[in-house]
Amino acid sequence: MVKNVKKQISKAGYEKLLEELNELKKVTLPQVLERLTEAKALGDLSENFEYKTALEDKDLVNSKIADLEELIENVEIVDEKTLGSNKGTVEYGSVVEVELEGGKKYTIEIVGTSEIGIEDDKLKVSLESPVGAAIRGKKAGNTVMMRIANEKQEVKILSVK
Repeated sequence: MVKNVKKQISKAGYEKLLEELNELKKVTLPQVLERLTEAKALGDLSENFEYKTALEDKDLVNSKIADLEELIENVEIVDEKTLGSNKGTVEYGSVVEVELEGGKKYTIEIVGTSEIGIEDDKLKVSLESPVGAAIRGKKAGNTVMMRIANEKQEVKILSVK
């Protein structure tokens, strides 16, 4: 039996997921259903482009709702007060300064899978990503190998906060 591992997420990230789910259920889906009703009223459904488009949109919205509900069900909200308990070790919530072989420096923040992206010149990655997995548990001064742009590079961890 495979145990379902919970994904870590911040309280703000969790609330963002709930807002997105609420928006889909209370605004987007009713709008799509209204379009579907209006398109049905136009008559012959076999050649009704508006109906087919609205039906596809309904399926897409329902799929997004199901995905979000499953994600929300399988997350663990990280207690931000306990972040940094593994002082100096890369973990959820860490902000890591790294340097690539060519001397280029990047700031990486370890976040939940639903919070990834780029924000304020900071690369936000999850521990499940290749970058996150490569630096997980490492400390300042450690060097790791990462595949970047299809080539292996040595990456030095400069600091972990």
